[in-house]
Amino acid sequence: MLNYVRSADGLFHTFWFQCSQDGWDTHTGSKVTLEFQESTRPEPGCAGTRIRFFRLLSPDDREQVRSIQNSVISKLSLPPGGHWSHDLQQDTKKWYFAKFELVREPYRDTDDVWLRYGQDADVRQWAEFILEKLPRLLDEFNARCQTARHGA
Repeated sequence: MLNYVRSADGLFHTFWFQCSQDGWDTHTGSKVTLEFQESTRPEPGCAGTRIRFFRLLSPDDREQVRSIQNSVISKLSLPPGGHWSHDLQQDTKKWYFAKFELVREPYRDTDDVWLRYGQDADVRQWAEFILEKLPRLLDEFNARCQTARHGA
């Protein structure tokens, strides 16, 4: 797991990229998310304060995510007629083919958004987005942790 750890006030601030358990699909691609954690231990996923990156973004940032997400989705290719996905049971088939639908409504700050990708260029675009936002995300995460520690 790709992660970074720093000491902070006797605790550890860790952030890491988590790949989807859905794995890779030739037609739908895959997705990744970024999670921040404050804990007494430096390992990703242990007990402590955890916040996914999306809850740290501004409304403008969320719109930028939606735009990139839709760009990725628009480049995905629907499976041909003989593909196994056409034989799925109705609910599962609906879930699978929903992956090709654009995000029409603005995201809410409470949504659990994963960054979709289907090509190397998509991953690079997400990396550039995260790199640009990371200093502010770290500051916001630190501020929320301090607030939580001090009960405010």
